[in-house]
Amino acid sequence: MRVLVVTNDLPPRVGGIQYYVDQLGRGLVSAGDEVVLLGSSSEGADAFDRTAPYEVVRERTPVLLPSPTVARHATRLVEAVGADVVLFGAAFPLGILAGPIAERTGVPSLGFTHGLEVSATRMPGGSAMLRAIGNRLAAVTYVSHWCEEHLRGAFGPVPDHHLLPPAVEPGEFHGAVSGDAVRDRHGIGSAPLVVCVSRLVERKGQDTLIDCLPRWRREVPGTKLMIVGDGPHRGSLQRRAADRGVSEHVVFTGQVPGPELPQHYAAADVFAMPCRERHRGREVEAFGIVFIQAQAVGVPVVAGGIGGVPDAVRDGETGLLVDGTDPDAVADAVGSLLSDPDRSSAMGRLGAQWCAREFSWHARTRELRGILAGLDGPATGPAGTQSFDSAPV
Repeated sequence: MRVLVVTNDLPPRVGGIQYYVDQLGRGLVSAGDEVVLLGSSSEGADAFDRTAPYEVVRERTPVLLPSPTVARHATRLVEAVGADVVLFGAAFPLGILAGPIAERTGVPSLGFTHGLEVSATRMPGGSAMLRAIGNRLAAVTYVSHWCEEHLRGAFGPVPDHHLLPPAVEPGEFHGAVSGDAVRDRHGIGSAPLVVCVSRLVERKGQDTLIDCLPRWRREVPGTKLMIVGDGPHRGSLQRRAADRGVSEHVVFTGQVPGPELPQHYAAADVFAMPCRERHRGREVEAFGIVFIQAQAVGVPVVAGGIGGVPDAVRDGETGLLVDGTDPDAVADAVGSLLSDPDRSSAMGRLGAQWCAREFSWHARTRELRGILAGLDGPATGPAGTQSFDSAPV
């Protein structure tokens, strides 16, 4: 199968969507498919592109927009590589290009969704845009049941609808991974440790973890907090730790290379990210790949129970879902696991078994290939084959 991927979301940019698109692209190549990515430019792209297992063609712009120029370039690539299918790394907004591509080549398109599209339904004109995109796609995938529940109606009856959650690489994330080297590097030793891996943005809830740390240290002496990642709120989080008198007990690692992530998860006694909705639901967690990464290495999790997160955690079995806006609930949940190592270990073991069984990229790639093979053709009808110039973009 020959696949053209059109996306703004690919490495070396860091994020869950970029990781998702890259892993499925690699999986398709490993399965014997030919994959070409049409993407936007970013710093460090040349180094990534030289080692990627698929061919990358980048436009000289930091953001691909659904413009006539991008439509023409994508169409030419479809013809040049003999693509059997076009895959949009994010259906919104680039999926609108499925119409002109299908009209000129007859090749069907599939669009991934990641949660941003739910936010679009709450913006003026967003629902109409999603319906226009749905009318042009042959299939849409969703990372969680929550996403499907909120988007199936928005995309309408034309495309096929499929669940395609994120996954982990079992050769990297597994129960035998050791976090000892990470603990030694940061002087943690054998102290109880809560870890959060995420971009440092307000909705992820690292501020709540800092607020809870004094209580945890009273109840479970010596407890420390490790915040892995970087982002615009790093400075404010560091100031918050100073204000709470816990600076010396909070480790900010900054951005960690991908190959080192499993060891950072494994260093934890508890993984916690009390995510919460912001801006009236325009910012929400559509799945939470960090939760399955933590569970895969055998660490129990405490998660903000919003959006699609319940798909990523078996509440009461592999972790605990809490209200991320309630600091007392977060403190209670994490504290209960820190103070009961036997319960934490049992949850961790079950989480590792569950993730090994349900969340592998190999299985997810197999599911994607089945979806792609089942695409009969482009969306039909006037809306499905409308030319770009008349499309409502």
